[in-house]
Amino acid sequence: VSSEEEQQQQEDSDDENISTEEEDEVAEPAIIPAPVIRSSITSDGRYHNKQRLLLLSSRGVTARYRHLLEDLRTLIPHSKKESKLDVGKNYSNGSAGGGYGAAVNEIAEVRGCHTALFLECRKRGQDGYLWLGRTSHANSAYKEDDSGNISKKQLMIAGGPSVKFHITNIHTMDELKLTGNCMKGSRPVLSFDKAFDTLDHLKIVKHLMVDVFGTPRGHPKSKPFVDRVMGFYYADGKIWVRNYQIMEEAATTAKEAHAQKKLTGQTQATSLIEIGPRFVLNPIRIFRGSFGGQTLWQNDEFVNPNAIRALEKKKKGEEYVRRKGAERQRKRRKEAIVVPEDPLAHVF
Repeated sequence: VSSEEEQQQQEDSDDENISTEEEDEVAEPAIIPAPVIRSSITSDGRYHNKQRLLLLSSRGVTARYRHLLEDLRTLIPHSKKESKLDVGKNYSNGSAGGGYGAAVNEIAEVRGCHTALFLECRKRGQDGYLWLGRTSHANSAYKEDDSGNISKKQLMIAGGPSVKFHITNIHTMDELKLTGNCMKGSRPVLSFDKAFDTLDHLKIVKHLMVDVFGTPRGHPKSKPFVDRVMGFYYADGKIWVRNYQIMEEAATTAKEAHAQKKLTGQTQATSLIEIGPRFVLNPIRIFRGSFGGQTLWQNDEFVNPNAIRALEKKKKGEEYVRRKGAERQRKRRKEAIVVPEDPLAHVF
């Protein structure tokens, strides 16, 4: 009987040891691998989203703006290149609007472009304004016949919306000399700040930027790779645009691979390297139509660059007036100081 009791006690102690070991194993933090992101869109290999972008500028752009447009043409494979636009303010192709807006819509209709990116320069290249908007070709509706059937002809209606930005702090790819690089024609991952989902006017800007910078799936000039990220960040009332390369580096040693896997759940380290270009967009106004129309939102904090330059010139003018006034006062003091004549000056 005593031997059976000893055997039973030994089994109980073994169970306790096993339970404590299991508790120790449970106490250790489990490594949760990164979730696998699966695409919610099943591709059938056909090109459905046939979005085209009209990319052009006004006449009188400087070299910096011209290099920026070339960089954007390289990054946006679904863009259509157009020569510099030079029209008068009285230009109107039978539409309500005139000037650059009517001309851009006419060119977009001829080229079959749904969105437009127009870079306008004023004051001999000192001020740059970037227009983003959907053209009248994008908001087309099918026209019904008398019998009620839908014909192939499309009825063009007013486009929109459109946004006008003041573009500053431009740095092109050649100027920055950054080490990042990506495949030409690759599709980007568009990363937007949290503010684009909370502010109403930024929601419209987000949709326009997705149409402009997002390469359609299956575009003939695009590559089926995603190796770069375009970031749009909202700070100080402005939109900061950056372009990064997605770099995946494999560990050189087994120890580094083990440490990397323990940290992130993957053996490869993912990092971002800036490619360029970079620029800052200050939103001025959002229009309901294409390059004009009813104003949906207006930035009250925006100050016209002409007003800033006028204040600077006024400040320089005030400094000039003060300097000249000081010169006149100094001249009067010199004239007021008269040395009395010495009567003994000519004695010897």
